[in-house]
Amino acid sequence: MNVGLQKTTLVNYPRKVAAAVFLPGCNLRCPYCYNGELVCASVSEGPAGKSLQGGMNDYVPIEAVYEHIEKRKPVLHGLVISGGEALLSPFLPELILRARKAGLAVKLDTNGLLPDKMYSLLHDDALCPDMIAVDIKTAPARYHELKFCCPAGTEPSAEQPEAALKRTLMILQEKHMFRRPVEIEYRTVLVPPLVAAEDIRAISALLPSDAAWFFAPFLPGNCLNPAWNTIRPYTQAETEELIRLAGTKIPNSRLR
Repeated sequence: MNVGLQKTTLVNYPRKVAAAVFLPGCNLRCPYCYNGELVCASVSEGPAGKSLQGGMNDYVPIEAVYEHIEKRKPVLHGLVISGGEALLSPFLPELILRARKAGLAVKLDTNGLLPDKMYSLLHDDALCPDMIAVDIKTAPARYHELKFCCPAGTEPSAEQPEAALKRTLMILQEKHMFRRPVEIEYRTVLVPPLVAAEDIRAISALLPSDAAWFFAPFLPGNCLNPAWNTIRPYTQAETEELIRLAGTKIPNSRLR
């Protein structure tokens, strides 16, 4: 099975030298996603191409990731497990266990739509990650505007996306129940059709006041839906105003 591998990153895991693995398959089809080949791939087979994100990183067999973790463990301090949607992958537990055995901290990136799987990880001594980053696409009430799917080899969810996201956000506020201390951050891409002032207000109402909320600019050019490549990103002034608004509810709101 092929996965994306970034052998070394200084930005994907805050304050750590890490490797990043991108697991295939996703239950979302965000129109602005730039990793279309990866998210549309089978969770058990992976993409057929050779490179990820414009050739910056490679697609490799999962066994090559295991080898890289073992070989580079004297240098690496962490492993970022991203996607696609990592919680869908049957390889996630083994990746976490291999990272733990190598002495690496584990960061999980997720869209937050699989609360039961999240809960299971957080309450498992061996699999509980050290850090979780949740990507919040828009206000939960607008998630029906996004396209959802059930990748081959995964079970369909009867829970509506809005309810699933809200349940994940509630689970993440029960830190005292986790099997280890877990650092949590929330992330939102400032995509003009999906994230406006009213959406910032709706999202902030669901986050703890001491949350770390990071924003990223929308960068058209390689969107899953080509029509979204024509959308004008927010100007610097518009971006700053949205982050200022977020900061009135969540003081630790920043552009990354």
